[in-house]
Amino acid sequence: MSDPVPAADPAPDDPRLHHDPVSGRTVFVAPRRAARPHDADRPADAGTMSAPRDWCPFCVGNEHRTPPAWLRSPPDAGKQWRSRIVPNLYPFAVECPLGREAAVEQASPLTRSAHGVHDVVIESAAHERTVAAVAADAWRDVWELCRQRLEMLAGRSDLAWATIFKNSGPQAGASLEHLHSQLVALDFVPSVMQAEIAAVDRTPGLFADVIAAADCAGRIVAEQADVVLLVPDAPRQPFEAWILPRTTEPFFHATSPARVAAIADLTQLYVDRLEQLVPGSHFNWWLHQLPFGTRAPATARAAWHWHLEILPRLSSFAGFELATGCHITPLSPDESAARLMQAGA
Repeated sequence: MSDPVPAADPAPDDPRLHHDPVSGRTVFVAPRRAARPHDADRPADAGTMSAPRDWCPFCVGNEHRTPPAWLRSPPDAGKQWRSRIVPNLYPFAVECPLGREAAVEQASPLTRSAHGVHDVVIESAAHERTVAAVAADAWRDVWELCRQRLEMLAGRSDLAWATIFKNSGPQAGASLEHLHSQLVALDFVPSVMQAEIAAVDRTPGLFADVIAAADCAGRIVAEQADVVLLVPDAPRQPFEAWILPRTTEPFFHATSPARVAAIADLTQLYVDRLEQLVPGSHFNWWLHQLPFGTRAPATARAAWHWHLEILPRLSSFAGFELATGCHITPLSPDESAARLMQAGA
């Protein structure tokens, strides 16, 4: 895929990055996001008197309501698609033409264009609301599409890092119930990732220690093809879980078919057990892999494990969490792991 090319000045509604010099916080200002569709805006009789495809942009038959797909499964256009990755119509990062940053930064040294790629992963052609409703082979295909899209973006010189994230349910930030996640690639490495990379650079065995501690405490909930689902040492909410390989691997886009299948199967297993424990619960997940190429220190590259963090949204983040970055949870990690394992018994 080609790098951005020179073009005109930015449009007023193009997304921008604003930097807070006191906290170091970065904020995306994305005016187009205000226009994105919400289930709350659908017709009053939707779901009773009309079919979801009458109002849902992600349903099969409504392909004209999204941009053309980057990737789809199956790839054969003559067959009915089961999942697709399309550009987001309401992005918080866009492919900024070269020279645009100078025009934006001239207005403020703490502001620049939000350059990147923002996609939607439509995870089912049918109007499903949970990953547990998708056939196992189709759900594996979703993760393979994500791996392929990350691989496509990894070779671009203008992009530094990428992630996949899911908002499941309104309490987790989802605006549409139709099963989907998002894939974002940026031209910078976010501060959260920088902190993790620095920690692994200082202590190369950190991920191995996390897995060993979970093994010792009985917090490995499930395992497949050397990929483990565990409850971490300091969960922010009850039943928080991580999925990661036992051996080092810096990039999810370079992982094996067996590990792609494993993360697909383990995410379905987790969602099924969370639903048993807390019916109707909402959650987020996000992938942390290293920045593309050699942007991370060699020590971190040799010791990194890509990992998916899954955070149920069982209670709201309040003043203490926002003020300190610390979290309060009523369940110990051992109890959370025990209950997740019992749910599968």
